[in-house]
Amino acid sequence: MARPKEVVNEALAKKAEAEMKELRDHQLCTRLQAIVSCAQHSISTVAAVFGINRRTLWRWCRNFKETGIEGLRDKPKGHNPSKLNEDQQRQIERWLAEGRNHQGLAVHWTLSKIQAEIESVFGIKVGLTPLWKRVRALGFRQKVPRPHHAQADPEAQEIFKKNP
Repeated sequence: MARPKEVVNEALAKKAEAEMKELRDHQLCTRLQAIVSCAQHSISTVAAVFGINRRTLWRWCRNFKETGIEGLRDKPKGHNPSKLNEDQQRQIERWLAEGRNHQGLAVHWTLSKIQAEIESVFGIKVGLTPLWKRVRALGFRQKVPRPHHAQADPEAQEIFKKNP
């Protein structure tokens, strides 16, 4: 079945013009202007002038007909919410700041140790990448102490050091 020749009628074009006068969002104004132009010109011509795909313009017209101005707004493209709530995140921040686990024992934190601690205390599995991003967002950086070799000779090390 063929699509109707008239995509936008005069009433819809007038409604779009009225909405456009009240808006401050340039993206919505552009979309509304494209819809208004569809009342005078073919959808292929309007799409070519605005540099968009015909299907995109067709979708804008359909969404505006069905839901008005809200149909033209971009939908949020969010991400998965955090598995940890605010209290748990504050608890993790406290562990890192104090250098102690939930039992109060001193710990040199690594991502895998934090991951295991979260799983044992809160029962939540958190991946290393989101955990690393969270630790970085809290302002912590990984600092690894220099290793002490058991076989090293302290006297030889002192001789090797530069003397002033």
